[in-house]
Amino acid sequence: MKKILISAIGMLAIVTVQEVKSQEHISETDIYQTEERNDMMEKVRVEITRLREQNYSCSQATLLGICRTLGSNLPEQQIMAFSAGFRGGIGRSYNEGTCGALSAGIMALGIYLPDENEKTIALSKELFDHFKQENGTVICGNIVQKYGFSRCTGCCLCIGNKVAELLQREKAQFGTVQMFRRNGRINK
Repeated sequence: MKKILISAIGMLAIVTVQEVKSQEHISETDIYQTEERNDMMEKVRVEITRLREQNYSCSQATLLGICRTLGSNLPEQQIMAFSAGFRGGIGRSYNEGTCGALSAGIMALGIYLPDENEKTIALSKELFDHFKQENGTVICGNIVQKYGFSRCTGCCLCIGNKVAELLQREKAQFGTVQMFRRNGRINK
């Protein structure tokens, strides 16, 4: 019997497809999209966690983890360079700067929606609101003061998962195949 993961109020549950369909009247397409989104979110989670374990900064681990998972035509050295300055709340300003993971997530939205400025702005606001709701603030220093640096990887994962979710949702919502660039080619 086929099983899927369902995210509910911050918890994951494994249920059978039959249980979901009978209780929620969800179509096969919805189930496939849920599985696809969960698969992407899991890959982003694994990659970001691996990068954090290798001592990459929050901004670099988040952006590089998303780009490695989704594919990007940008060289990793360039991704690392333009995300470096967002470490520690922008230039290690901590108490005054926005969390580097959040900044990286906003950059990722722009990378994957390059011709969609208004959509990117709206999704950036949604990402901002989600992060603030989850952490109580977007200020790096406030998060570090409250949780210590132990929360930094959690911030990266929060952003990575939400970016993956937003990009998947936009693909489904508009009925188009999200195009990810890899090696200068567009992959569908």
